[in-house]
Amino acid sequence: MIDLPNRTCNNMTASWTKTLRSLSVAGIAAALAFTPALMGSANATPVRPWMNTALTPEQRADKLLKAMTFSQKVHMTHGQKIFKGDKAIPGIGWIPPIPELGVPQFVQSDGPAGVRNGDDLASKFPSPIAYAASWDPSIPYLQGRVAGEEARALGTDQLYGPGFNLARNPLGGRGFEYYGEDPYLSGMMAAANVKGIQSNKVIATLKHYVANNQEMLRNFGSSNVPERALNEMYMKPFQIAIAESNPGGVMCSYNQINGVHGCGNYYTLMTSLRHRMGFKGYVGTDHPASWSPTDLKNGLNVEMPFNGMTREPFIRAAIAAGKMTEKDVDDRVRETLTVMFRFGLFDRDHKVRPINVERGYQAAKKIAQKGAVLLKNKNNALPLSTASSKTIAVIGNPAKDTKAVTGDPIRAFADQFGSSATKAIRQDNALAEITKRAKGSKVTYNASDDTAGAVASAKKADTALVFVAQSSAEAFDNETIELSRSDQDLIDAVSKVNKRTIVVIYTGYPVAMPWLNKVEGVLNMWEPGEAGGAAVASLLFGDVNPSGRLPQTFPAADGQWPANTFSQFPGDGLGMNVNYTEGIWIGYRWYQKQNLRPLFPFGYGLSYTTFKYSAPRLIATSGGKNTPIKVSFTVTNTGTRAGSSAAQIYVGKPQAGLPVPVKELGAYQMVHLKPGESKTVTVTIDPLQLSVWNDQLNKFVVKPGVYKIYIGQNVDNTPLYLTYTVR
Repeated sequence: MIDLPNRTCNNMTASWTKTLRSLSVAGIAAALAFTPALMGSANATPVRPWMNTALTPEQRADKLLKAMTFSQKVHMTHGQKIFKGDKAIPGIGWIPPIPELGVPQFVQSDGPAGVRNGDDLASKFPSPIAYAASWDPSIPYLQGRVAGEEARALGTDQLYGPGFNLARNPLGGRGFEYYGEDPYLSGMMAAANVKGIQSNKVIATLKHYVANNQEMLRNFGSSNVPERALNEMYMKPFQIAIAESNPGGVMCSYNQINGVHGCGNYYTLMTSLRHRMGFKGYVGTDHPASWSPTDLKNGLNVEMPFNGMTREPFIRAAIAAGKMTEKDVDDRVRETLTVMFRFGLFDRDHKVRPINVERGYQAAKKIAQKGAVLLKNKNNALPLSTASSKTIAVIGNPAKDTKAVTGDPIRAFADQFGSSATKAIRQDNALAEITKRAKGSKVTYNASDDTAGAVASAKKADTALVFVAQSSAEAFDNETIELSRSDQDLIDAVSKVNKRTIVVIYTGYPVAMPWLNKVEGVLNMWEPGEAGGAAVASLLFGDVNPSGRLPQTFPAADGQWPANTFSQFPGDGLGMNVNYTEGIWIGYRWYQKQNLRPLFPFGYGLSYTTFKYSAPRLIATSGGKNTPIKVSFTVTNTGTRAGSSAAQIYVGKPQAGLPVPVKELGAYQMVHLKPGESKTVTVTIDPLQLSVWNDQLNKFVVKPGVYKIYIGQNVDNTPLYLTYTVR
């Protein structure tokens, strides 16, 4: 979510006018003439059977709905921006209370990387792509649990997160905020995050539903997605997260899906989300993403600012014109109230309490540590030791600054207003933490623009650490995956005078590395959050063994990715028509199909130890179409350090009929091992991971035939192989 400029609001005013013109004159007149008071008598003795906590949330919602006037029901269909002077707790969205019914205020805040309510300081976690890079559900759960705890302390009832649209193209501006390119990994990580948030009785919000994969004209453009790709790739993460975590909220997206706006799309909101996926929560808009009062009929529950399409005159006019019914309003309000009762909003106070700063900092540090990906480590350059690195040259502004540096003032401005721009309550930096950790060694520092000084320092140092960054922000797509020319020149200059040059990257999306062969080590920290400095130091010195793996393929150069034509991304008409003609072939699926070798494959990551995979076994060699596959294998730590390996299990579906990828992620498990230790791992592949979407049957089907099961450490390194027959 981001605040919109005046020109966008003017476009919305035009949309309101168009909507009113589509309704009958009589309907509008009737609506405007009907102005009942929202509130009842202040002197009446309240009789509120819906406050009986022995009833189910559904029963309480029914009783309250029956007591509401039409105006009170309409009140629940839209929220507003909280402005100074409003008697509300800070938040990004707000449904004011109805005091005479005991309906509390309903406060919502942004939350993908920590609580962002516009006013308060909170824990700033790493960019969410780091949660997925952990390949460990306990990490997004930890982030959700702590963020949810802080949200509850700050009076927020609902967090807008997790966001987990797929990385269709690495230039998509919000890739840093999402969970990578695979629907299964994204869905499972989102489910863990939801469970963490909701453990605090705070509503989690899956967003942005659906096919919201770029920022260019995101408010108006149409994502034109083939049916199979829409269901098998872009809806599937939501289906998995809903089945695994029962989220209270879904945020519908700005964009159109095949020509119909996402917040008024009956197929995506009702046919798919509610009927097929079984979603039981409530749907709210992105801010703003509603274009008609009939969006309520099509599955929208709450319109958040700023279009105002669910105001009472519009709804009454639509009812009078026969475009919707009062029952449509009742159905949506009942769903919203049920969620509010389910999460205890009626039964608690909204007092603001202090947050636990240290707990947030320690959680942010652990997430940054577990999500970091070691991409290169030639000659065991890492981990560092004070014995072999008596002098360490730290080079580059990101080592000292509290956020990734950008020279683009427009983008820097936007970053302050994006939904992940949490105001950090505490912040460290890598230079200070490295200096502290390298006690006994000399640590020097040179800024990014001091090339001469950096070279002089690197010449004298045992190790040179070059920090570089790429910035990302909501509302802007990226232009390139290459570092700035000045950063590349800096790496070249330093690596010429110091053979032991390590590059530390702060980024939210893939980076091209034409300089890779010139350096000995590369550590990708993503955007590491408030404790990034301490996390970097602990990883560089081996206090923590890197275990992160890439949730997104790193291309070798610009253009080596799917959706690489202008018509595909950003789309015809500068984004008005985004054509998903690549279908299901995104991410590693596309690289396999094209027989292309990327810079680093999906699932890739190194460790300070080594692992061996052996003894694969199927629990059963064949089964029915709805039977899960159980696979066991052994993982051994063959090195000298304790470490973790992300065991990845891929499925090769029968090639007969619909074309299918060579391999698709079917299961995974993070395995923690001491030196020399072995563990037998058993994983289950759900039938959904064996299925393909059948357009004619409008459902997922598992084809009979022989399935190939691949086991290994990334999509291009799967030495173990089994076959399984579906009857």
